[in-house]
Amino acid sequence: MNYPRKKTREERLELAQEILVKLQSRYSEELLAVAISGSISRGEDRDFSDVDMVAIVQGEKIAYDYNAIVNGLKYTIDIFSQDIVLSKITSINIRWPLLVGKFVSALPIYDDGHLFFSFKAIFDEVVTRNFDPYVKQLFVEQIYEECNKFINTTYYGTTEQVNYNAYHLFTKMVSFLGLINKTFYTSAISLPEKAMSLPINFSSFQVLGKSITTTTQQEVGELRIIVQNMLNEVIDYLKSRNIEFEEQGVFLT
Repeated sequence: MNYPRKKTREERLELAQEILVKLQSRYSEELLAVAISGSISRGEDRDFSDVDMVAIVQGEKIAYDYNAIVNGLKYTIDIFSQDIVLSKITSINIRWPLLVGKFVSALPIYDDGHLFFSFKAIFDEVVTRNFDPYVKQLFVEQIYEECNKFINTTYYGTTEQVNYNAYHLFTKMVSFLGLINKTFYTSAISLPEKAMSLPINFSSFQVLGKSITTTTQQEVGELRIIVQNMLNEVIDYLKSRNIEFEEQGVFLT
């Protein structure tokens, strides 16, 4: 048998139904809801796509996953209690744009209590909040530091280290832009493209992204200038929002 093996959408949906039956047998009344996530839920699955599912069960602090391959078809079941899901939707951090889409865009196949609808409603409420404190925190904790690390690398690191750190910084900025735009990403493949097309954006970030995702290669010195410009564009944005990111002295609270 040769791998990987092509599978149809119908075969993936059949496996999802088999998994649902197993979950119902395993958890009985403790099973609250099951949904398909990932590319299948978006109608974007292709020949070699796997099956991603989310199961909600009764209890507290339950969070684990099960991965397996059946007849060449990989599947993942993420099993959570409601409190864990609510925490992932309402806790705003650098991972938030990468996590919430799993619950907000999932396709329920068993959900008598309309839990996934409620998750979407909670998300809609969360994005009405003022995100400025989260944007400030992420900039101070992640973006400013990573930009400085990258600039250090352009002076003292190898070309390989510069290229790797450029990609690492780009991924941090992807999350930062997701937070600024109060949106989430659902596909790892299209993540760079979506990030570079978000309405609130930075031209230097787009240049950095193109240098990473296309054959357009930048010299080390050019990359340094791009990141320096990007950092200043971000700071200008923060100032336009009256987000104070710099303290006047050392204060411990």
